[in-house]
Amino acid sequence: MLCWRSPSLLRFCRIGALCGVLIAALVPHSARADSDQDRARKAVEQGQVLPLNAVLKSIRHQCKGRVLDAQLFPGGRGWVYRVRVLARDGQVADIVLDAQSGQIMGMSGACS
Repeated sequence: MLCWRSPSLLRFCRIGALCGVLIAALVPHSARADSDQDRARKAVEQGQVLPLNAVLKSIRHQCKGRVLDAQLFPGGRGWVYRVRVLARDGQVADIVLDAQSGQIMGMSGACS
C-alpha cells in the first residue's frame, strides 16, 4: 500500500481515516435531528398536535410561573408535550400533556 511506504504519507492516511470516522459519526445524528424536527412540524401543520403556543396558554392558567423548556415527543399513543415550568415559589414542575388534546397526562413537582 502507498500509505505504508513513507512516514509522511502514513500520517496523512491516518489523519484522513480519522476525519472519515468523525464525519461518519456526526452525519447520522444531525440527519436524525432534522427528521425529528420535520416530523414534529408536519404533525402541527396536519393538525395532529396543538401548536406550542396553545399548549403554553393552557398551562399558564393552571401553573403560574416561567416556562423553562418545552419539547414535543412521539409517544406510544401519539405525540406528547413535556413542559418544564419554574413556579413562583422556586420549584420546578414537569408537565406532560397529550399533544392532540392538550390534556395533562402527568405532573412532577408542584405548581402554584
